Amino acid sequence: MRNFIERVKDYFTRKDCADMAICTWKSANEEVYADFCKRMDAIGKGNLSILMDIYQMMRECTPPEALLLYNWLSDFMNGKDIQNRANQQWAGKYTDIIAQCITNKRLWIGVNVKTGTVELLTSPKSELLMVHSETPIEVWNRLPQETRSYLTEQLDVLMKNSKGCYLLSKLERKMVYQSLTYISRIIFLSHAVFIGEVMANLYDYVVEKKEILAYCMYYFVIFDHGLSRMAKLLDRLLNSGEVDNGNMILIKSCVALLVHQSIKMGTESKAGWEDTAEVCNPEIWKEVMFALRKAKGRRGNKKVIQSLDDILVGDKERIKQGICSFLEENTEDISLAYLLKSLVKAGRIKASIRYMTFHRAIEQFYQRHYGHDIPQKRYSEIKDRTLTSPQRGNSYIKAKRIIDRWTDYFIKNV
Repeated sequence: MRNFIERVKDYFTRKDCADMAICTWKSANEEVYADFCKRMDAIGKGNLSILMDIYQMMRECTPPEALLLYNWLSDFMNGKDIQNRANQQWAGKYTDIIAQCITNKRLWIGVNVKTGTVELLTSPKSELLMVHSETPIEVWNRLPQETRSYLTEQLDVLMKNSKGCYLLSKLERKMVYQSLTYISRIIFLSHAVFIGEVMANLYDYVVEKKEILAYCMYYFVIFDHGLSRMAKLLDRLLNSGEVDNGNMILIKSCVALLVHQSIKMGTESKAGWEDTAEVCNPEIWKEVMFALRKAKGRRGNKKVIQSLDDILVGDKERIKQGICSFLEENTEDISLAYLLKSLVKAGRIKASIRYMTFHRAIEQFYQRHYGHDIPQKRYSEIKDRTLTSPQRGNSYIKAKRIIDRWTDYFIKNV
């Protein structure tokens, strides 16, 4: 199976192509996506079937080395004999990198999410996902106080029920707590090194296999406020009255993670999260507000990805036939500005659409690359003009002639 990440090296080009493909698919499969959303909503009622399907798909996307690691950790946590695995590469080709990072606190693991490569570095690089190991004390002290108190309480109960741990001193108990946080660090570093391969496999599911569940998940998270919707589901679970202290901490931790990741990806804004928090349980509200204080918002205009079907108004198939005729006749990049102006004047496209949103939709639909600088500048010049003012030269005459002709076409023929 060809790897999508290897075929398309430029990350942003790859993401734009995937985003547009997902939007186009969703426009053609509204009922399928609606059914997915119903199954997601059913989680709040206790129906977890969709989560099991997602888990199975993600397991298939997980590299064999990662599965080997998870089995190794499971055996270790369950007290099974792991001596026979002492000479095995428990994390595959990344075992030595993880081990060096854990034993040498000055080293960093750098993960290139664009290409999937992993390297060991002595200092962070801004373009890579950087992770490093901390001492058990540092890891323990970074945990929220509420989480530390809960873990201490649960571990104390566990040790009281174990004859071998009953006589441990306070210092020895603290070392047990820190050792467990150290194990969590191993899991964290291991997750990081496998991110690139998991993402590559997930892209293959989207692009190569056209897996319906992957399409739905992608659109749900990136375009349909999926992470804030998941927070509302967690809020419903919290209000069910069947949540103990451990579940409360888990839910709050999940909400904080959802906030940070959605802001980082640009799928949610701080204002959007504030609106979400207002309708949630006070505990969720506090967690969201605390997370927002630490989250850095993304500045600048958000890139909007929509398919042509999403922005056209009227008989979309006939409009697209007309667009094809226009593009066959007008091949210059600048002509896209005239096409958008014609569609807006004819009422066949939403007037609020930004030029670049239209440009990306046309490229995906017509399967041709157009330069965007010239047509974008031209459209900004003619967007709010009636084109009935005195002539300004041959370029103006040509633009007016094209726009008038195709405006009339889109009004009369579609």
